[in-house]
Amino acid sequence: MLALADCAVVVKDAAEAARWWNEKLGFAVHTVGNGGHAVMVAPPGDRFVLHLCEGFEAVQPGNSGIAFVTDDLEGMVTRMTASGVDFPEPMRKESWGGMAKFSDPDGNIYWLMGAPTAFIRTETRRRAPPSGRPRSPTSRRKVSPRTGRSPRR
Repeated sequence: MLALADCAVVVKDAAEAARWWNEKLGFAVHTVGNGGHAVMVAPPGDRFVLHLCEGFEAVQPGNSGIAFVTDDLEGMVTRMTASGVDFPEPMRKESWGGMAKFSDPDGNIYWLMGAPTAFIRTETRRRAPPSGRPRSPTSRRKVSPRTGRSPRR
């Protein structure tokens, strides 16, 4: 079995970074291994985590390519700003919703996307196809009009 485990973010101090994520955004903190070898953070109950990596590489501030999504972009930006989170790219509204970019104390920049609740619920349940290849509508098995079943192969 193979599964996506986490997304690594290089930080100067993993414990301090975890404290920031917890205090500023309310993220849950989880450590693995003796002495907290792996420090991970995530929104409570989320299926995906950020692995805060300390000491493996030099911190290179900039766009992490990591996006978070919310159904209340304006409210989230207001709450995050009030708790001291820096937004190097302020919120802007788009026809599909909106976006802003925020940074952590190490200068890693994250996307905050706003979208309707129904879209978020659908996307957080979405899983990759079992074969690892996208399925096209024409690749589905044919169904017999007589039996309503796929022919056996």
